[in-house]
Amino acid sequence: GAAIAGRFLLAGASVAWLDRDRAGTEARARQGPAPERSLALGCDVADADSARQAVEATAAHFGALHVLVNNAAIASPRLPIDELGVEDWRQALDVNVTGAFLMAKWAIAHLRRAPGAVVLNIASQLGHVTNPGAGAYSTSKAALLGLTRSIAVDYARQGIRAVSLSPGSVMTSRLTRRYGSEAAASARLAPRHPMGRIATPAEIAEAALFLASDAAAFVTGTDLLADGGYTAV
Repeated sequence: GAAIAGRFLLAGASVAWLDRDRAGTEARARQGPAPERSLALGCDVADADSARQAVEATAAHFGALHVLVNNAAIASPRLPIDELGVEDWRQALDVNVTGAFLMAKWAIAHLRRAPGAVVLNIASQLGHVTNPGAGAYSTSKAALLGLTRSIAVDYARQGIRAVSLSPGSVMTSRLTRRYGSEAAASARLAPRHPMGRIATPAEIAEAALFLASDAAAFVTGTDLLADGGYTAV
């Protein structure tokens, strides 16, 4: 998320950074490449009122809304379905799918008025395939692909594109927390990708920028896999 926001800023965009941790988000926005074009907001995307308020605050601050990037996600415990807690299942769907729905729901009124408007949903290679114990996460990301197609079809004639981006494993703080270090994360996950490594956040940010840009003006209702070949084997 931070890499995508930073890359959009470098491309000249004004960016609202949304996170439940407003203080942390404000710090990241201040440290970004163009703090004068950044707005940091606290937002829980799974909460309808919070999502609506964040969208309205963004549109009011910048005067328009051209691109919505739904990147918020939560990883569920790696457990088979019969062992997975009901609340863990619901939380995965609430954040990963309903959160994207709510943000799009409130944003579309503004996107309709913006030329070249885009809804970009950050999905996952695990929306196409799965791993043992990844039922909640994989289901939520597969649903996000379906939501992308629905938005694309419903709003194509209104000038809104909807696309999704499905990364493979990316070296983020979430991975290092899970595996203990970058080296440990790489040792565990790189062999699953035919390219023999995992992605950098900057690589995913470049793909996101392409999908949101006019260079992808005829691309809608589809998914871009940036997974190092993960789903090709």
